[in-house]
Amino acid sequence: MLKREVAKRVFAMEFEACRELEKSVRSDPGTIDSKSPNLLISPLGLIINRVFVVGVVTELDNIGTQSEMWKARIVDPTGAFTVYAGQYQPEASIFFSTVKVPAFIALTGKARIYEPEPGSVFVSIRAEEVNVVNEDIRNRWVVDTAEQTVKRLEVFSDALASEYHGEKLREYLLENGVSSELVEGISIMLDQELAPYEFTKLLRASIREGLKTLDFNLEDDTGAKADQKEFVLELLREMGGSKGADYAAFISAAISRGISEQVVEEVIRALLAGGQCYEPKIGIIRLVG
Repeated sequence: MLKREVAKRVFAMEFEACRELEKSVRSDPGTIDSKSPNLLISPLGLIINRVFVVGVVTELDNIGTQSEMWKARIVDPTGAFTVYAGQYQPEASIFFSTVKVPAFIALTGKARIYEPEPGSVFVSIRAEEVNVVNEDIRNRWVVDTAEQTVKRLEVFSDALASEYHGEKLREYLLENGVSSELVEGISIMLDQELAPYEFTKLLRASIREGLKTLDFNLEDDTGAKADQKEFVLELLREMGGSKGADYAAFISAAISRGISEQVVEEVIRALLAGGQCYEPKIGIIRLVG
């Protein structure tokens, strides 16, 4: 019996940057046969077959022709996952046929990659299990995933700084307590001279901004700034209704009531990054829940 691959926690930004892991570059390709799962590898060396993600489903379409095939967009603080569920994923398909957008959901699924032509890569998830959750669970997932991602960033940076390659790099990382799977992934990336310097900077910044959104209503936002943020939220609730608020009209209404455009944009960015609001279509802002 084949061992079921563990579902990895990964942010959308890192997942979208994954590429197919060629079996020929594995540390022991001789143990790989036709039944071995297809794997992806992230810029940080994370080897992925299945993923566990929690976010806000903001778009949902039935794109099937002869049978149902659902395509969903699941947003986290760093970006968005593209998810599919069809007749071979009946439970997930039924879920997407009944869930109301927007909603916080937790999803487990298999990573998939499609490359119709060189340089054109589409990464997605084939849903296995999906459930509605609450904002607290989503926040917990963001914190846990941030902790794991930052640890990988630190290990990757340490590997780069060591300037080791090949077996010497593997020995160095293993001696420092890094898991054998991550050691293999990092070694593959560095052996192929794929060191994503710019990507690591962007990912760190994205994680920092994402974690800030979880503190949106905490007590360290005091005085006038907190009042302004609460005003923007209340105005969005007032103008949004069931369809959302026109962004240009919302900005004008806020300015007419004494709130600067800069403050409004700052609040909206935080809400979007935190999954507390979304754009059902361009130019429309709607709160989640």
